Amino acid sequence: MLGLLLVFGAGISPVVAQWLWHDPFSAMQAWWFKPMIFGGIGLMVVTSVLGTSLGQRKIKSGKPALGVIQSLQQTGVYINEQPEVQIMLKVSLQGQETYDAELRSVIPLTSLSQFQPGSVIPLVVSERDERKVGLDQHGTVSQEHMQELLNEKMMQQGIAPEMLDIARTGEKGLAKIVDVTPLGNGNNGNIKLQLTLSVTKPNGESFEVTTQKEIVPAALSQVQQGNLINVFYSRQDPSKVALALQVQEQQLNQLFSP
Repeated sequence: MLGLLLVFGAGISPVVAQWLWHDPFSAMQAWWFKPMIFGGIGLMVVTSVLGTSLGQRKIKSGKPALGVIQSLQQTGVYINEQPEVQIMLKVSLQGQETYDAELRSVIPLTSLSQFQPGSVIPLVVSERDERKVGLDQHGTVSQEHMQELLNEKMMQQGIAPEMLDIARTGEKGLAKIVDVTPLGNGNNGNIKLQLTLSVTKPNGESFEVTTQKEIVPAALSQVQQGNLINVFYSRQDPSKVALALQVQEQQLNQLFSP
């Protein structure tokens, strides 16, 4: 603000000089004119750079979260020849509804391709102000945090907590898809299927189970007849099976950006 006032004051001084003394050049030739302009510009540049730097420093630690990039544009500021970008996000914080936030950060040119609309990125959220978010540059969002957030979103999508518990504590097996029967549309745009699986246990024993699952459209190619997929089954009741499908970025986008 001070820099802006200095530049504005220097810019208007010839007008004032013309009005008072009918000589605008008297102001422009004064000893203070150039220092006032260059000092003001310098203050604006320095505070802009420091503001960006300090803004990033404030959000180096906080609560782990995930963000889905909605839009991204360069601000025109470069620090160490790397562009500063303004990113609009949908932020998912455990135990809360998804909300909108904005962050500015310097992104290396070689990494810009990883920050595109629809990309899911790890974040840290300020403890004091949840609207202030920063990029997770220190691994704050661990695999456990990621899984907890994913489980929460899946339960919101109608996945039974029992299935999530089986996926967490059950026995891992390899299943061949023997038969697939479509049952129509499920919740939240998912596709409901009846699957017959031939599951092989780690000890080589196998059993067959028929189960109904809701699959996001992006994962449909993984559950075709004849495919092999990883599953988890309950040790107490092997007929209860959770599918361990590969999660695509599109699926994460759908979960974390409702």
